[in-house]
Amino acid sequence: MATLRNNAPKFCNFAAMNKNFFIATTAVLSLASTGLMTGCGNNPDGEKMNYQVTCMLDHKLHRDSATLLVLEDEYNQLRVCGASRIANGRCSFTGQTDRPKVALLRWDNDSIRPFYFILEGGETRITINQGGWNITGSPQNRAYQQFIKQRNGIMDLRVATWQEYLKMAADSSLKHDDEVSMVRQDSLLNDSMQRITVECINRGDALGRIIRERYGQQLDQEHARQLK
Repeated sequence: MATLRNNAPKFCNFAAMNKNFFIATTAVLSLASTGLMTGCGNNPDGEKMNYQVTCMLDHKLHRDSATLLVLEDEYNQLRVCGASRIANGRCSFTGQTDRPKVALLRWDNDSIRPFYFILEGGETRITINQGGWNITGSPQNRAYQQFIKQRNGIMDLRVATWQEYLKMAADSSLKHDDEVSMVRQDSLLNDSMQRITVECINRGDALGRIIRERYGQQLDQEHARQLK
């Protein structure tokens, strides 16, 4: 189940978590071998592909209807593909697409953030509850979910180490060498997070478009220059 995290503090503590740091870094580096950094689901012939999107929502979210919209790259505009009532915590959409596209589900309550995903041929199942979301059945959406999980893992470690830093500072156990080590390791972890963001954006597909819109502005100048 994936959830979205806010930015971690710019300075975090890694003094007592070297092992977790290297585990997390290894997980980030493994993305290339798990398919996140490769495009998939494209239809080079431009033929129409049938799609079915099924969304299941926790009744506690109190949503009555949903509208499916896709981003048409040629015009950089959203196009409405359909609307559906949410009955028994479920709504669904069917139609055709010639390629994977950035899509979103907009809810009847405009104060609730739309849910972004990639519309592809085939069946896509989305589950949303108070704890997060899950997507199955679609190559780019699986890659999207994997990216969010990897990014959240790094964010969680940065937040945890920041809390550890505050604890050490409060009980006066924080030494200069520890602080230098924490800053360096946090910088390395932040670099890993920014690097996977750049690699995902540079895919040049619908997933890259979503990542650019959601996280592109969070890149520092060095990594932003690496964008294609």
